[in-house]
Amino acid sequence: SHFAHTSSRLFDEMSTCSSKRARGASDGVDRLSSLPNELLHRVMSFLPMPEVVRTSLLSPRWRYLWVSTPYIRIDHQDFMDDSKFKNFGNRLLILRDGATSLDEARISAHNVVRGTSWCEWIRHAIMHKVRLLHVSAYAPLDSTAMFPSQHLKIVRLQFNLLEHGFFRQLNCVCSVLEHLELEGCGLSEVNEISSRSLKVLYIIRCLIVKGLVICASNLTHLSIVDPRCRSGAIVTRDLPSLVTALVSLRSDNFHYKENTILGHGLLDGLSHATTLQLHAPLPELTLERGLRTCPVFSSLTSLVLGDWCMAADFYPLRRILHRSPKPKELSFKLEMEECRKCKELESSKT
Repeated sequence: SHFAHTSSRLFDEMSTCSSKRARGASDGVDRLSSLPNELLHRVMSFLPMPEVVRTSLLSPRWRYLWVSTPYIRIDHQDFMDDSKFKNFGNRLLILRDGATSLDEARISAHNVVRGTSWCEWIRHAIMHKVRLLHVSAYAPLDSTAMFPSQHLKIVRLQFNLLEHGFFRQLNCVCSVLEHLELEGCGLSEVNEISSRSLKVLYIIRCLIVKGLVICASNLTHLSIVDPRCRSGAIVTRDLPSLVTALVSLRSDNFHYKENTILGHGLLDGLSHATTLQLHAPLPELTLERGLRTCPVFSSLTSLVLGDWCMAADFYPLRRILHRSPKPKELSFKLEMEECRKCKELESSKT
């Protein structure tokens, strides 16, 4: 049959399973196979995907068990070369039982693998009702990677180049997406994250080439950590559900004079947060300028500030406290070796 033929080709991409592994327990009793499918699938979830496929050689009970596993992990480290990695991924998705929903799909390749159908793999996983999607690869992703889904809740992307139309599709067709993490990704155009279902957003060490607007109305947690910007801007607006927010900037990665898009700034959408952390080295003009036009932090009760608030006669500190009518906790997380004002005070005493 076509299934058997394609399966044999899939096995060709892997080394032959040892006879000792296939024989099972030494007493001849196969207790593992008597477990229900749900438990066996859970056991499989801890194995590399080639090993999961090899379980089909153990016994007739296991022959087609792997095709319905709700966990998929395609990792380049499990293969000797790029061609075996690509062939395995393509055939794995073809052979998998499409009637079974996916709980997790993880795709990983920490070097450039040319010719891989990244968008097709991701689209296939979404079509199979995946709930958690994790892609860690130096790979371009565009609008073709997205597919309408009422099941996808968590997306983690690492080191991807997010190209034309990716966020537009993500905002529109993933109606239950709640958690989005972007780490080390490149955003090549002015993008907008405006998903109505999104509740948690992490943006960690991403390259913002032209600009990013964050305006997700149900977002409750936002973290922006060490973005790399040369000419693009990051702005927030219309975040009425925000509870906690963290912004951490590094002066060597954050190089632009005006951090605005259509009149909005980095701090504009954070006014509803109850807990706010703002970290940056000394000096940091982006946050200081943002304070001049930002709205009142009407709900803010807990505030954590970094070195940047110590600049210019404590103007940033005075300004943000003036815009916060009911703070209960104020903390400082200082990384500078020596506070300049403290140093001057000590020298004046001697």
